[in-house]
Parts: sequence; C-alpha cells; structure tokens
Amino acid sequence: MGFGADSVLTDEPVRRLVGAPDQLVSVDRLVRDEGPGRGAPVLVVRNPGGISFEVLLDRALDLGWADAAGLPLAWRSARGPVASSRYEPHGSGWTRTFGGGLLSTCGLASTGAASTVDGTHHGLHGRVGHIPAENVRWGLTDDEGVPAVEITGDVLEASLGGPSLRLRRRIVASTARPELRVEDVVTNDGFTPAGHMFRHHLNVGYPLVAPGTVVTATADPYAERDRPDAAPRALPWTLDLADGPAPETVLYCRPHEGPTAYVCVTSPDGHVLEVEQDTDGWPLLVLWRDPTPGVNVLGVEPSTSRDGGRAQAERDGEVVVLAPGQSRTYRTAVRLVD
Repeated sequence: MGFGADSVLTDEPVRRLVGAPDQLVSVDRLVRDEGPGRGAPVLVVRNPGGISFEVLLDRALDLGWADAAGLPLAWRSARGPVASSRYEPHGSGWTRTFGGGLLSTCGLASTGAASTVDGTHHGLHGRVGHIPAENVRWGLTDDEGVPAVEITGDVLEASLGGPSLRLRRRIVASTARPELRVEDVVTNDGFTPAGHMFRHHLNVGYPLVAPGTVVTATADPYAERDRPDAAPRALPWTLDLADGPAPETVLYCRPHEGPTAYVCVTSPDGHVLEVEQDTDGWPLLVLWRDPTPGVNVLGVEPSTSRDGGRAQAERDGEVVVLAPGQSRTYRTAVRLVD
C-alpha cells in the first residue's frame, strides 16, 4: 500500500527522480498465513535509510522484527510470532505467546508478576500487549525537517464495570537515519479513578548481544529482583554466555536527574544501540538478562514499577492512579549510533 493523501510530499528534486515515494520507503499491510501466527495482521515498514520493522496490529502496535543497515536489532524467542487470539491471560501464560521482537508493551493495569487484587486476576505483564489496535493510520510526516514514517492507532483495555484505559500510540521512524521513537499517551476514559502500570519491554539480541557486549546507562543500579539483600551488579556490565541453563538477572536502576536517561548496548564489533527514555513518564529502568544458550537476550525496559505485580505495587505505592479524563505521556526512542 502507498502513503495516503495526508502524507507530506517529498522534495521536488527527489520527486523528479522516482515514480513514487514507495520506491525509497514503503509500508505494506500483510496477514500471516502459517503456524501460530496465522491470521495476524502486520505492517511491514521497509526503510533502507533508517530502521525497517514490523508493526503487530493485533498486539497493541508492538514492534516485531527490526533491522538497520543490515544489522538485526531485535531478539526473537524460540516460539516466534503468535497471533493475539492465542493469548493465555492467567498466571504466566503470557510467556507462551511471547515472540520477542523489538518492543512488547506491558500494562495497562498491571505489569510484572501475576497477582489477584479484589477478585480481579492480573496475569504476567497484563493484557494490553494482546489487544488489537484500532483507528490505525500511516503516512509520511515531517519530523524536524526530515521525512519520517508515522504510524498511529488506539488500544483500549476495558471491561464491563471495570476501568477503561486507552493507549494512543504514535510511532515515528526517520527515513534518513537509523532511529525511531514510540510516543504513548494513556488516558482514563472512565468516570472513576483507575490504577495504571506500564512498561516498554525492549528485547535486544545477537549480534548486538554477544559475549563481550557492554551495557552502560545514565542510571544507577539499586537492587536486583532475585537477590534483594545483596549489593546489586554495577554498570558498566559486560555480558557473557552461560554454559547451560542459567538464572535470569533483573536489575532495577534509577535514572539520573534530568528529562531523559540513556542505555547504550555496545557489541564486541563496535555497533552501538542506544535506548532513550523520558523520565517524566518512566521513573525506573529495568535491565533483564538471560544468558542461557539458545536464549541470549537483553531486555531494556523503561517502567513505572518493579516486577512484583499489581498487588505488590499497590503495597509499595508504585501504581499510578489516573483520575477520570487524566492522561500520562511516555516516550522511548531507539537508535543505532555507529
């Protein structure tokens, strides 16, 4: 599919040289037709001058495969793509349909471990990442003087008699440099206060993640999830690969003062992936590492809370309460900075 009438026009000198802008960058709406992903609609963004990626339309406009300059950026689980209709919402069922990809969204009412609060069960990492998006549009836009692909849509998490939380997502991907950002606005559409938790679960894999990869951040580790009484691992963090099945490491970090915080993932061959988070929305950075052979994943996760789940977050005061009509804004950017 081409770009709509709302798209910005390419510069006249370039327009004289191409039949259509799609010659340089394109967005195609496709439907998977095989395996557990069968029936899942996907936007495939081919963007040779920036980051090329998949947008998972049935999964909150999450990002699947992604690459830049021929370099794969995103980790993929052994399960691979799974249609949202196969979601198992109870307990840790989320892991059975977790395909990885560059971005998996967690929330809107709960993130982290499964728990039950006032008779309502909140499964691992919540429901929003398995809700199909609505009102999806895409086109070319002007982003600080540079043409960019823009994709927008809504995701509504609601139930009869329960909270009504709406996610308005905007993805902007430069066509001139390997950079994209995700701008989210979460709004309480209901008429009573609503508890809200949120996380951008960014999944980075090989070749960026390999033995010798170094992780740095403008954030200070203050605790580890599974070693609460021990001094946390320090940054910089040099990654290795275990000889066999190995425990995860989950590191909680406080961003330094300022409007933004950064994580840099530097591969042994010198490629650098940078993740930027706005600290107004994201008060916490979670780093997740599984060094098991055949897994080898690094999670960079801007978050509103730790991994304890909704019940624990309520006890710890980590649940954001949105008044009726109130919104909260989140922004995360990803770039290759070689």
